[in-house]
Amino acid sequence: MADEDIYENMPRTEAAPQPKGNPPKTPAPWRPRAGDIVTAVLLLLSLALATSLLAVTLLYLRAQSNLQAVEEVVQKLQVSLQPDNASDASAKGSDSLQLLDEAQAGVRMLKAQLGNVSAAYGEIQIRLDGAARAAVQDHCSEVLTKLSSGWRFYGGNFYYFSQERKSWDASEQFCVSQDSHLTSVSSQAEQEFLSRETQGEDHWIGLTDRGTEGSWRWVDGTEYRADASRGFWAPNEPNNYDPGTDGGEDCVHTEPSKPNLWNDNKCSQPFRWICKQAHGPAGL
Repeated sequence: MADEDIYENMPRTEAAPQPKGNPPKTPAPWRPRAGDIVTAVLLLLSLALATSLLAVTLLYLRAQSNLQAVEEVVQKLQVSLQPDNASDASAKGSDSLQLLDEAQAGVRMLKAQLGNVSAAYGEIQIRLDGAARAAVQDHCSEVLTKLSSGWRFYGGNFYYFSQERKSWDASEQFCVSQDSHLTSVSSQAEQEFLSRETQGEDHWIGLTDRGTEGSWRWVDGTEYRADASRGFWAPNEPNNYDPGTDGGEDCVHTEPSKPNLWNDNKCSQPFRWICKQAHGPAGL
């Protein structure tokens, strides 16, 4: 736009433009509790624990099977070596008796190995349980640190709404320094959440068409869907106003004078910004 601030003092008398057709039914956004997050993490850690113990379990069962097979062989040897009379015992010979001794020694060895596997199984389980507890503690500490630093949780993601103003590039650099990116918007519910939280201020979001005019992309790698996003743009936007100055308008911000709909602007303009950090699968 030629002058992005001309709407700043205008009263909001216009209703938000609606997409053609029946308005979509938007479910109420789900706001997870801290307990839900911890429960989900515990479930994931339990899955990892079960996977880690699978190999030891299989080894344990295989050792049991081998022991049972050897014991059956030993029993058959014992039966076959039982002499019917003195001459039969002599015929059996000392070699067969030695074979029996070796088989019995093998049984003792397998029993010892089985005991070792059982002990290892228990030890691994104890260690993994300890690691899981430590991981949950670290996870909860991370969540509390984020929330205490002003981040807000919604739909499986953390969001940071800045109070200072920077250019689009400087805003993205800040987000990257926080292991995040300028926010993408992938649903009507998320758009409404961001609109509520921006509190009447312009905010940069992570949408740009730098490189190829009109080819929009989200900097966090989210797929940009033109059809789904059409209703999020302000009327007659994007328009790449004045492309001869500073390369035109290649970066997008929410504009509260137009019910927080999107507007393309020069990337050098100073606005507040929104960072988004994925916390896990949606719904965690």
